[in-house]
Amino acid sequence: MITKQDLERLMQRRDGGQPVLSLFLDMSVNSDNKRTHQVFLNQKEAQFEEMDGGMAPAVKAAFERVRNWIRDEFDESNRALVVYTELDGDWFEALQFPVPVQNRALLSPRPVIAPLAQVIDSYHHHGVVLLDREHVRILSIYLGTLLQEIEVYGEPIPTPSDVQAGGYSQSRYQRRKAEELRHFFKEFAKEVETFVGRYRPDDLIILGTDENVAKFREFLPEPVQSLIVYTGNAWVDDRTSDILVKIQPHLEAYEDREREEMVERVRDRVANDYLATAGFQGALTALQEGKVDTLVMARDQSRDGTRCRTCSFVYARGMDRCSYCGSSELEEVDAVEEMVRMAEGQGVEIAFTDPGEVADLRGVGALLRF
Repeated sequence: MITKQDLERLMQRRDGGQPVLSLFLDMSVNSDNKRTHQVFLNQKEAQFEEMDGGMAPAVKAAFERVRNWIRDEFDESNRALVVYTELDGDWFEALQFPVPVQNRALLSPRPVIAPLAQVIDSYHHHGVVLLDREHVRILSIYLGTLLQEIEVYGEPIPTPSDVQAGGYSQSRYQRRKAEELRHFFKEFAKEVETFVGRYRPDDLIILGTDENVAKFREFLPEPVQSLIVYTGNAWVDDRTSDILVKIQPHLEAYEDREREEMVERVRDRVANDYLATAGFQGALTALQEGKVDTLVMARDQSRDGTRCRTCSFVYARGMDRCSYCGSSELEEVDAVEEMVRMAEGQGVEIAFTDPGEVADLRGVGALLRF
């Protein structure tokens, strides 16, 4: 599984002085129930071996190391693999997860993180609460996979000694059951609040009967209430796999609406020239000035850019001289990679979307703080 901590670790890795091979492999099976990553690996190995600089032996060794890892370590229940390995060095790291990525292979001075960030920022961490009147299950779901499950049964209120022999009247019994329900739901709400504080889900889904869900919500504090994005019917003992199938369309619809609203907010602000910018250079400049609150980007894109070796300013196009410091010491970079690194390093929210949704924003837009 992959997390924001993986991105932070990769971004903070010290330069080892050797080129890094970054591989993003689609490990899904095709209609013949076969994986085709080997074809991609063979093609890229041949391409990199033809590069100048006497790198062929190091490239061959790196690809062989990757193949050996896949053979010995890859979990075939996953659909994607990201591998970083240093040419002529010891560093090697592999990350595998259950959602696909687009095949890519890049050689660069440091690990490429933009495609990995796209996966991490495109999938929410969901908290799913299933309950009845005596039992609650809380599921932590990320990338369609169960990460954690907490199960709690309510502790019945002790029966007073003066009614153990004679029992209750009907009215007293009903009052007692209502009191017990409030006791259970209050206890369950504390468990959900603890779960939210510990695991930090992006949202919550509450499932049960309509009556139980409505009553249970009354016991949740407002900060927890605000995380609820869907409620529905389910039995507390339903299989996790069935629950995931049941809620997936609702979660996808919610995430689509959220992304569309974000894009529309950027579009509206750009049109009114109010705390927003569109296009690569505008977004890059705003990031380098620390102004960006939220970044909206098309998925799976790259763009040739330039970085000044003297002042480190990044441009979304080729340059002969830095317009900030006047230096002619420039280097080619991927502007998308630079943009994602800046955003992640500043804690900027990134929303990745289909290219067509941001075509009028020239591939990228940003909401600004000031």
